Amino acid sequence: IAHILATGKAWPSQILAVTFTNKAAREMKSRIGVLVGEAVEGMPWLGTFHSIGVKIVRRHAEMAGLRSDFTILDPDDQIRLIRQIIEAENLDEKRWPARQFAQMIDGWKNKGLDPETIAEGDSRAFAGKGRALYAAYQARLKTLNAADFGDLLLHPIRIFRENPDVLADYQRRFRHILVDEYQDTNTAQYLWLRLIAQRPAQRSEPKARAPRAGKQ
Repeated sequence: IAHILATGKAWPSQILAVTFTNKAAREMKSRIGVLVGEAVEGMPWLGTFHSIGVKIVRRHAEMAGLRSDFTILDPDDQIRLIRQIIEAENLDEKRWPARQFAQMIDGWKNKGLDPETIAEGDSRAFAGKGRALYAAYQARLKTLNAADFGDLLLHPIRIFRENPDVLADYQRRFRHILVDEYQDTNTAQYLWLRLIAQRPAQRSEPKARAPRAGKQ
C-alpha cells in the first residue's frame, strides 16, 4: 500500500484493503501510517470484511430493503428472534433449538446463500421447514430494520448482483484491492471481492494519475 501511494498509482480512497478482525485492521492502519503518515486517514475502505460491508449496506440500504439507520443484531438478539419464529411455527424449541438454527443460518450466509438458493436438502431441515424459517427470519429482520453479521456479507452481494450500475461504480472506484490472508476467505467474502474485482472485458482502464502520497 505504501508503494502504491508513494508511486502515485492511486489515491488513498482508491484502495480497498480488507482483513478479518478489528485488531488486524487497527494494526494494518498503524503500520501504513508509519510509512505514509497522514495519508492513511484518507483510506475509508481499509477495515474488516464486516465493517466495509456495513458501509456498503448503509450507502445502499434501500436496495437491501432497509433504512440507512438499521441496527445490527448481536448473537443473543439473533437467537431470541429465531426462538420467536420457531415458536410461531409450532415447533418444540427443545427439540429444534434456536441456537442450532442460528448456526445453520450463519453457515448459509457464509456461503452466500439466501432462502431461495439454499440446497434442497437444507430446505427440509428443522422438520421440513428450513427454507420457510430462514425466509421468515429474513422478513422479520427487515420489519425490524435490522441485520445480523451474516447479512453484512450477504446484502452487498445481492446489491451488486441486482444493481449493475452500483457494482460498476465500485469497480471504477477501486484501483487496487488487497486482502489480508486471502486463503482464509469464506465463499461470501470471495464472491463480493470477485464481483468488485471484475472488469467488463471491453473496457480498458486509464492509467492512474494520482499524485504521490502526501501531495493529496
